[in-house]
Order: sequence, then C-alpha cells, then structure tokens
Amino acid sequence: MMAIVIFWFTLITQVFTPHLTVDPPQKPVVEFWFWNQTDLPRNAKTRTGKFKKLEDLRVDQQILKAPSTGINQPVSGVYKPFDASKDFFTSPFAIEFLMLDHVNQPIGMEAIWTDDSSPQVIFEIYDNKIQLNGKQGENWISTSQPADYFKKYWTHIIINFDGIKSTVFVQGKKAMELDYNIFKNPSNFYLRSFLENEPYMQLQDFLKQIAIYQGALDAAMIKERFDKIESQIDLGKLFPEDFHLMAGPYLSHIQEDAVQIVWEAEESSKATIYFGEKIPLEEKRIIPSNETTIHSIELTGLKPGTTYYYQVELESNQGEKIITPVLTFQTVKAKNEPFMFGIISDTESRPHINHKVGEMLWDERPDFLIHLGDLTDGGKKDHKFEWTMEYFQGIGPLTSRIPIATVPGNGDADLFWYSQYHPHTGEKGYYRFDYGEASFWMLNSNLKKELQVGGEQYNWLEEELNISSSKWKFVVLHHAPYTSDEDDYGDTWAGPGNQGDKQLKGLVDLIESQQVDMVFYGHLHTYMRSHPIKGGKVDVENGVTYIQAGGTGGNLEDNAPTRTWFAAKNFRGFHYCTVQVVGEKLELRTYDLNGSLIDFCQVEKDE
Repeated sequence: MMAIVIFWFTLITQVFTPHLTVDPPQKPVVEFWFWNQTDLPRNAKTRTGKFKKLEDLRVDQQILKAPSTGINQPVSGVYKPFDASKDFFTSPFAIEFLMLDHVNQPIGMEAIWTDDSSPQVIFEIYDNKIQLNGKQGENWISTSQPADYFKKYWTHIIINFDGIKSTVFVQGKKAMELDYNIFKNPSNFYLRSFLENEPYMQLQDFLKQIAIYQGALDAAMIKERFDKIESQIDLGKLFPEDFHLMAGPYLSHIQEDAVQIVWEAEESSKATIYFGEKIPLEEKRIIPSNETTIHSIELTGLKPGTTYYYQVELESNQGEKIITPVLTFQTVKAKNEPFMFGIISDTESRPHINHKVGEMLWDERPDFLIHLGDLTDGGKKDHKFEWTMEYFQGIGPLTSRIPIATVPGNGDADLFWYSQYHPHTGEKGYYRFDYGEASFWMLNSNLKKELQVGGEQYNWLEEELNISSSKWKFVVLHHAPYTSDEDDYGDTWAGPGNQGDKQLKGLVDLIESQQVDMVFYGHLHTYMRSHPIKGGKVDVENGVTYIQAGGTGGNLEDNAPTRTWFAAKNFRGFHYCTVQVVGEKLELRTYDLNGSLIDFCQVEKDE
C-alpha cells in the first residue's frame, strides 16, 4: 500500500507543484503556501517564481452539500486541494493549517472529510472560535474553544490522528481532543470558505498554508514545527526554504534622469539589473552580494519622459537564481507636459483590496503614486510580516511598474522597516520631490511637535514654501487637519468633536498663508473633500482644498452624525483618487472599487 500512496503523491505534484518531501513524519509530505496570488492583467506580468493559487483548486459548490455546523453565513467557495486517500486518512496522519486573520469582520473556513457525499469530520475555525466535529454512529460529537493567536493575527493548527483519537494543537500546544476514531473511510477532503463579510477576499487571503504529514506527530515534533513557522513569520519569509523575493522589485524616487529600484531577497545575493529603452536590454548594473537582504540602486543618466524596460536577476550564495519578467517605468516628463498621479492610503491589512485598487489604477496608467501613510497596520520592528506578507503582496505588482512616493503613518511610526524599504525619504521620513510644474512636500506627521510653530519640519516647510516658484503646490501627510470623522477627534455621537487634529493648527495656518493648492492625508478610513478653506472659513477664491483619502484597505470607519461646515463631499467605502494636471487646470477624481466616480473636483489657475 505504501507504494500506492507514494505514487499518488508523485502524480498530484505534477499537477499542483507543491513543496514535496519524502522525510517521514517530521516534514510534510505535501505542503502548499499561498502567496503572490495576484498579478497585473494581460501583458503586465510582474510575479516571479512558483506560486500556487488556492483559487485554482476551487470546485463546484454543489459537489459538497454538507450543512454548516453553525456558521450563519453563505458559503463563499469550495476547494479540493488533494484527494482523500482512504489508506492515508485512516492511517495515522497529521494535517496542518496556518491562518492570517487581520480583518475586523467575522470570517472563517471549514475542512471537511466526507464518506461519499456525507460529512464525516468537520473542522471549523470561524469568528474567533475553533471546533472539531466527528460522527459517532448517527450522532455528532464535538470539542471547541476560543481561537488563539500569535503576533496578534496568526493561528497555527495541527490536527493529529494517531489511529484512535484526534488531538488539535494550537500554537504548538495541545488544545482539545476527541477520544474516538472519527476518521472512518473518508473518500474526499474539501475546504469551504465563509468570507461574505469581506468583499473581494478569497480563501487564500486567510489560509496561508496547508500541509499533510504521513504518520502521527508527537508533541515535541508539533512544538518544533510551530517554532519553525513562528520564526519564518518573524523573518517575513514567504517560504521556509526556497530562495525567493520577499519584496519588489519596486520603483521610487523617480526623476527626469534617474529612478530608484528597491527589492528584498530571502537571503543575501548578487544582483544584476538589466535596463534600456528597448528589448533586448543593452545596459546593466551589478550589486555584489553582502550581508543585507534589502537592496536599492539608482539608475542615473536616463532621458526625461522616456519609457524604460528593466529586469532584475538575483543569484544566491548557493548559485540559485531568480529572474523577474521584463518590467517598465517612465522617467519624469518635461515641465510643460500633462501628467497624472494616483492617490492611495491606509493599505494596512487587506492585500486583496490593495490589489483591486492596483488593478484599477493600472488601467489608468498614472505617472506615479502617492501613498498617504499607514502602509501597514503596525509593521514596526517586530512585525516585519506586515510588509512582506501583506503590503508588498497587495500593491507590489503595481509599484513594480509605477513609481511610488510615501509618507509614514502611525502604523509605520518607528520607521524601522519603512526607512529601509524607502531609503530616499530621509532619517526622519520627510522630504520634497518635484514632478513637472508641481512640488510635493512629504511630511512625517507622527512627529507632531516638529509640525508646530518653530518645529523642525515646520521651519523646513516654511522655508521651502517661501522660496518655491512651482505652479502647483501640494502638502502630503498622514494625520488629518480637517475631518468629518465620527470619533477619532472626539466622540461626535456624544458631543461636539474637534473636526481634526488640533496639534496641526499651526501647520494649517502656515499652509493657508503660502498659496498651497491641496493637502492630501489619510488616517481616517473614509473619504472627505473640503471646500477651499482659509482662516477657518470657506474661501472659494483663496482657500486650500483638503483631501482625506484613507480607504485602500484599513477597517472602514464612519462620519459624524451631522455634516461638518467644511465638507464638500463625504463617502464611506474603499476608494482611490487620480489627479490630472494640465497646465493651469487640475482635475481630481475619486472612485470606488466598482470603478464608479464618487467625486470630481476641478481647479483652474489664472494665467
């Protein structure tokens, strides 16, 4: 029988290309990791390496008619990652799941073993609860407990069957047990998702790994396995052993004659960057291997307003290679030419929303992006996974072709990973860049004292604005000078709120005295465009327009119960913006995730 089992696993790997090993039973026999699941459409491929889409394993939902064990939500999808070999599942085995639950709505999944069409075993994780259900004759027996998490959002589970009893281990520790043989002749194995509460989410955004072990594991093996998984997540590695890209390549610090390319590999490696104005690529730059894994290079001597093609080749110290597809970028256009930029913010915890926004922005082909902060929900020093396993997974395909300029939010406030991934932003995360006849002053509003009168960033901005001759002036920060939000600056359901961050009052006075055209910020997960404001009043002729656009993935928030005096447009929902500048005219458009226009604003300057 062992030969039949080995033949079956060999056959399935030809179809699904999982990570296959033959070491019993400490290592999995079959293992799937679900990363890099999305890409830009049509000819705009960006992804590199062997990645498995759980969606490729979806089957007709009508195949599985098993009733839910109590989940009050429609089934989102049914998946069949592998066949249920009777000899395999009736012999001692272990099955492993790794889940990332970083959303605020109830979601979950079931693993179901069936005898023909009749459920025999149902394992459920949903809405902070874990439950194992098995048939005992005509009755069901079950055991359950609240879900447990490590690093706030992760759950690691192994169901271990020793031939008689089934034991559930959570985070490497024994959690619950059914002292009865519930695995009797299962003929099929399915996964079933419950994701209706999270639009655009797929099971692969929740279930990150599944593995099978041939033979039961002892408690020490299970603890060792969890420790390895935890260490992998600490390091932000997508795969436990394969040489792979963890971030990028992506584009930043775009100029008329230069661009910065940044990437991170799983280990230190030699890099060769090929580039040119056409294919085949005729120029290259080499970065020798060193101890760091995050690298950047500035390609200089480029032509303004020119499309370039580039490709990154990485070679590990063991000789393994990664070669990206040929990617594209365009240098900054001449000052008198029209240009468009996209606006995103608070990407935070939903790569599936980030990617949807990325697809829609890609169709617009903006010249560059600005990100208004909270790239992560809390991607500080000990939460690297929020960068490599969430942020770059969602928006990465777009930023490999469209340059991005960012400011830090409170989620990125320690600047530990932010500065390494954005090396051009300076020691404190504030800087200026120009595009055409526009200047952008990018502030770090986590340092509130620096933005008050006499503070470091305040003085810098004041000097910059005083000497600037740019036709268009934009200030970008994360926190809100003005907002219609319901409770971040006082509970408006209980009394009057502050309608914005009062610590930014001095900054507002400076901005409104210097003929700034627009201020862009996020932080609040709704959309708001103000009327032009100056001196605490609406001033259509001389005021500054404030744009709050915090809707690219964070948990949605809401507005105050009554309309604020300055609000021209409010919207609750995921969204993104584009800004087109043509000479003396500016047009701002804001869209929801269906591509519907939810706001339009036009500004014209006197010639």
